[in-house]
Amino acid sequence: MRILRAELLKLVYQRTMWWLLVAAILFSTLGTAVTPLIIDQTAAGLGFGTLADTNVVDSVYANAISGYIFAVIIGVLVVAGEFRHGTAVATFVAHPRRGRVLAAKLIVAGVAGLSVQVLATGVAVAAGYLALLGYPEATSPSPEVFPNTAIAAVVSGVVLGIFGAAVGALLRSQLLAIISVLIWLFAIEPILLVLLPEQGKFFLSGLITAILALDVQSAQFNIDTGNYLSPLVATLVLLGYGVIFAVVAVSSSLRRDID
Repeated sequence: MRILRAELLKLVYQRTMWWLLVAAILFSTLGTAVTPLIIDQTAAGLGFGTLADTNVVDSVYANAISGYIFAVIIGVLVVAGEFRHGTAVATFVAHPRRGRVLAAKLIVAGVAGLSVQVLATGVAVAAGYLALLGYPEATSPSPEVFPNTAIAAVVSGVVLGIFGAAVGALLRSQLLAIISVLIWLFAIEPILLVLLPEQGKFFLSGLITAILALDVQSAQFNIDTGNYLSPLVATLVLLGYGVIFAVVAVSSSLRRDID
């Protein structure tokens, strides 16, 4: 518990973490507030439909979880930040049982990711609701979109926070770790989702979409979420990823020297 308390204090007293929280809220809010405008001004909503379709309105609210990238970045900083600032040696000397320290960091990363996602998603959902009020043709969302979005925010926040911490533990370079996760989430995964639509349901973004239970189809972008996993199975798989990331991070770090 002392290690957990120490790691939480490190997190809370870093101004960078609070700026990342603000950035996550702004990023998620922008996603829900601007999406109705884009759909309304684009013929057939870029091939996904119009605001008169329930699935399209659900997708607007689903954008509220788009700030999950900041949960990953915070997870990276929790671990890799120690190596960047040269405090890793002092941390592990103060607490020689390295496994406990890494476990504490993974827990803190998961809690931080959860907190960021819940706050950012809540504000973004409210922003989406206000934005849709300006479009009389917009239909009502499906009843399950809000609980599904809440579940997706919680699960993605925890898992991606741990994922970021695991990448930070493996690479140790804060800059390299952040660049790596950004490239994967914003470049590699979107490309693979288009090229390998059948396998896309097992990617991080595919699993998050499955938890949201969105029915999105677009021949233009080769997207059809109808074949994605069920929300329950996607949640379990995503949690399984979190366990795998944690085990890999701890096992690899225990065999390496701290410098």
